[in-house]
Amino acid sequence: MTSPADETRKELRRRGFFFGLKKFNTKFMLVTGFSVLLGALLNVLVARQGLHELSQKSAREIEGGLNEANREYLTNHLGDTAQQVNLKLGHAYADLRMLAAIMQTMVDQGDQLDELHKKVASTDFFRDKLVYNSKSNWWQNGPDEPTVVGVWGYLGKDGQILPDVQRAVDRTALLDLILPSFQKYGADKLQVYYADSAEQPFVRVAPYLDMGGTFDKLYPGHNEKRWYDFFYPGLVESWSEWLKEPGGLESRPVQTTVTAPYDDAGGGGMIMTAFHPIWSKGRDKFAGALGLDLTLAQLVASIKDVRLANAGFAFLTQADGNVLAVNDLGVTTLRLRAEGGAGQSEGVGVLQRRLKDSSDPAVAMIALPSDDNVDYHERMIAGEAYIIALQRLAPVNSWAGPGARIESQQWTLGFVVPKKELYASLLASQRAIEESRTSIVTKQILVTIASFLALMLGVYLVSRKMTGALVALSTGATRMREGDYGVRIDVNSADEIGQLGVAFNDMASEIEAYTNNLEELVGERTRALEKANEEISELNAKLAQENIRLGAELNVARQLQLMVLPAPSELQEIPGLDISGYMAPADEVGGDYYDVLRSDGLVKIGIGDVTGHGLESGVLMLMVQTAVRTLLAANERDPKKFLSIVNKVIYQNIQRIRSDKNLSLTLLDYSDGELQLTGQHEDLIIVRKDGTLDRVETMGLGLPIGIDLDISDFIGSIEVKLQPGDVVTLFSDGITEAEDSSEEQYGIDRLCQVISRNHQRTSREIKDAIIEDVLAHVGYNKIHDDITVLVIKRV
Repeated sequence: MTSPADETRKELRRRGFFFGLKKFNTKFMLVTGFSVLLGALLNVLVARQGLHELSQKSAREIEGGLNEANREYLTNHLGDTAQQVNLKLGHAYADLRMLAAIMQTMVDQGDQLDELHKKVASTDFFRDKLVYNSKSNWWQNGPDEPTVVGVWGYLGKDGQILPDVQRAVDRTALLDLILPSFQKYGADKLQVYYADSAEQPFVRVAPYLDMGGTFDKLYPGHNEKRWYDFFYPGLVESWSEWLKEPGGLESRPVQTTVTAPYDDAGGGGMIMTAFHPIWSKGRDKFAGALGLDLTLAQLVASIKDVRLANAGFAFLTQADGNVLAVNDLGVTTLRLRAEGGAGQSEGVGVLQRRLKDSSDPAVAMIALPSDDNVDYHERMIAGEAYIIALQRLAPVNSWAGPGARIESQQWTLGFVVPKKELYASLLASQRAIEESRTSIVTKQILVTIASFLALMLGVYLVSRKMTGALVALSTGATRMREGDYGVRIDVNSADEIGQLGVAFNDMASEIEAYTNNLEELVGERTRALEKANEEISELNAKLAQENIRLGAELNVARQLQLMVLPAPSELQEIPGLDISGYMAPADEVGGDYYDVLRSDGLVKIGIGDVTGHGLESGVLMLMVQTAVRTLLAANERDPKKFLSIVNKVIYQNIQRIRSDKNLSLTLLDYSDGELQLTGQHEDLIIVRKDGTLDRVETMGLGLPIGIDLDISDFIGSIEVKLQPGDVVTLFSDGITEAEDSSEEQYGIDRLCQVISRNHQRTSREIKDAIIEDVLAHVGYNKIHDDITVLVIKRV
């Protein structure tokens, strides 16, 4: 336990400490020390900021150089890789065009070469020893021949090939000399083949394979339809459309046509079939097609093998964003999700990995380039910045499948590199500068502390000599405070402190003389203050009563205003319409108006906005509601006359109460899917069931209510048809003019977007979505105007 003596000693130490703080000498040292310390800290901060700005400036200079160097590096590397891809594909297309040119010449010179074809077809090397397969109903030659020829059952009868078909097969016997060489040399090709006309589509393929048996296994039913119709439905028809174009085939200098890449059912990996049509001598009819299955394994491997820094990669995508080639790191980084990929038994399994289907929104939003320039993007993928460079490849005619037209498409080659790897040198220089800055600031702080201690020692020694006279002044002031007004101090110097001593003695004399009359002066002042306090108390009581009265009146007006709004249960009873409304006044009483009334099969809908807000605007809103309901009850059906009478009533009331208010007002009559608008207010927003958005302007349908006695000459009307599922939205300018903390208005465009996104939902859900979005925009900012919205949906 603490003894009384210990407590006494603690109290004395506490008093001594606080007395020490009150001494001028202590204060002088504290002020001086604080000023010096503050100056030193500011000096350190200024130096640190200067170093920071120097760091930022050097970083910007380095970044600018790196930007230029990286862009040049990516552009050159991307261009070289794209050129390699174009060369690989172009080599195969050139082989196909050369082969097609040979075959087209054979067709064009068919009459002159007829005898040659007969002799060639009769020789042992070129003779096609076709054997009939009675079980599968097709003819095929043996594996000892240079190419395999497949003639399908619908091209023969009773086990015999039709004569015309046999002659057509003989005319292609020379291809035994050509197709194997083209398949073996040049671009990497899986197969090269010729398919005759659409009417007799026998097929000749190199190298040899059991074509009929493979088709029976992988493509059941292939012998029941024409070859083109089964494997490439619509392709011949799409080629034939070229004949109808202005200029005919002359307008198609490049006729090579490719299919979408797919996994070969025969185990050839990812391939792409390229065709070149063959035409009749008169160029007026399709005569056949040469094709090759182009192996894409080397092309895909070359894309996967591209190395960019440590974590960069390349990818190859089709025009629709389907990624054909990318390594495992790229699949993970781009968050690609594979879909499709049918089994090999179907023969056309295509791996679908579209960019737009990525689970990362930044990747899904990547737009492929629309021109041949290198397109750069910077994207945040999984929280990390990446540089993306895109380059389109050479265009090619592309056929996407059944029902598709042949279109010119371009694949896109992309490079993806982490930004931090491209800017590694910049980050290293920033770290070095930061380390140097920390070292400099630390040394400066140590020097500042040493200087501060030396300065404070000097201030202490000087202040002791300066404060002797001040201590005497302090002692005299203390005695005066205790009531000794006769105290005087000795003045021993003529400096500023000496002058202060003289002033103190004069002041003490004046206080001593004034103290004798102080009690009388205090009494007079106290009585005056008591009287003033009584008057203030009376005024406060009156103001409190007045505030209570005004608050009650405003509360009654607010309750009346909300009571006359249509209840949700009343809105639900309206047949054929789903209606939901909302109104929130900016003050205790608002100036916005909306109502939904029914009478004899007609639904009368109104929305308006009184200028300003508060009690007077709220009263005027109630006048409008009463006038509209009264006229509807009186069975007034003419919309223009209806609005004209409402204006006259409101105008006369405004004149009577000597108000300068007026209001915008639009009235809508709904019946059997037709909506008739009358009067001037904000635009009417209509979102159709299919998502089409219309805005109906009402400025030309009338004048503000209450500014003139007769506005009948200015009133117009518009009729709008509503179909089931259409949504109509009415609103006041309190929504579109709602401001956030930066004074940016909400705007009608954002309102339209919210309605469009939610138009398939109920009116209540649409209304809630609008109010939620408006309040989110406003945030903690003050709402300056009444907010009203009415959503009507035909069901």
